[in-house]
Amino acid sequence: MNKNISIAIICKDEERVIERCLSAISKDSSMNDEIIVIDTGSTDNTLEILSTIKNIKIYHFTWDDDFSKARNFAISKATKDWVFFIDSDEVLVEESLDNLRNTIEKCMNTANKKDTIVFSPRVINSDDTVVYNAGRIIPNNNTVEYDGCVHEYPVTRDKNYNLVALKLSNTIVEHDGYEKVILKNKKKAIRNTKLIKKILKKNPDSSRYYYFYFRDAKPLLSEKEYENGMVNFFNKFPNDIYANQVAKDLANFYIGISEFQNAEKYITMLFESADKGNVDDRYLGILLTAINEIQKTKVKQKELLKLLIYSKENILKDKEVIFDKGYSFDDLIGILFFQLEEYKTAYKISKSLDTSKYSSNISEIFSKLIGTIDNT
Repeated sequence: MNKNISIAIICKDEERVIERCLSAISKDSSMNDEIIVIDTGSTDNTLEILSTIKNIKIYHFTWDDDFSKARNFAISKATKDWVFFIDSDEVLVEESLDNLRNTIEKCMNTANKKDTIVFSPRVINSDDTVVYNAGRIIPNNNTVEYDGCVHEYPVTRDKNYNLVALKLSNTIVEHDGYEKVILKNKKKAIRNTKLIKKILKKNPDSSRYYYFYFRDAKPLLSEKEYENGMVNFFNKFPNDIYANQVAKDLANFYIGISEFQNAEKYITMLFESADKGNVDDRYLGILLTAINEIQKTKVKQKELLKLLIYSKENILKDKEVIFDKGYSFDDLIGILFFQLEEYKTAYKISKSLDTSKYSSNISEIFSKLIGTIDNT
């Protein structure tokens, strides 16, 4: 099988990123590849930008609340041997397409005739997390199409064939779409949950879309609604393949609301998942354990800070007390403000203690910090 590639981008109102995306693809593609852009109704400057870019094919698709239809339309326009879907807010890393071609050649020589192979590229998010999006790279031979109006996934047209998804660690795209500002976009949450509800109405026993519903609807739900929905996953779908994803999200949720014991429960689930062979869950469990302990410490530090401030304010009222000005309290208060990243307040306390000629630990911290900066 040949290894020429149709790179397909489905976009709408992507003036911020579309040129960057296409530039990276153009640099990495060969003369025998093609770049297809499917626009689903842009109203910003996306189309104007596209009109200035050479060697791309632009098609217009009327949006029908169905991402799989848009992908299948792109496949119908592709003329090369493989189709590689890249999002407009992603940047293809150099040499990724050559690495893909080499992998295709190796796999096709050894593949079982009853297996239809698709590939999942390595996606590096801006928060340093890595995911392998299911089946973004498919053969263009009428054997594979996409299903699901949102969070779409590849399926075989012929049910006698097995779909095998392989991870590609050396075919890489860098993604900025999960930054905090974008995550808070309620329009996206509303759109996704509306589409997921349609799927769940037809298939209420889909663990995949049950999970995606509560994950995507989080900005629209109360804390209690989100918590109940996610916790209920384990009753509704025991021993399911999405259980580790739910455990990860619940651990993060409980850390965020300072319910550290509950967080530990779901972190333990990740370690159990790792023991069953999901190696990545062990590293995730270690990371979340560290975050959980750090946040626990911060809560204790805040409690100590309140106690010290209260004591300082009241202790000096007692003339029999062993402290005159309470500078040692101020020193500890300054250190806690520093630990809690209230640097301006900590520095103000440090300067006040310096003025009082009190040799403080907080002043020493700032002195070392400033010295380190000056020496870099």
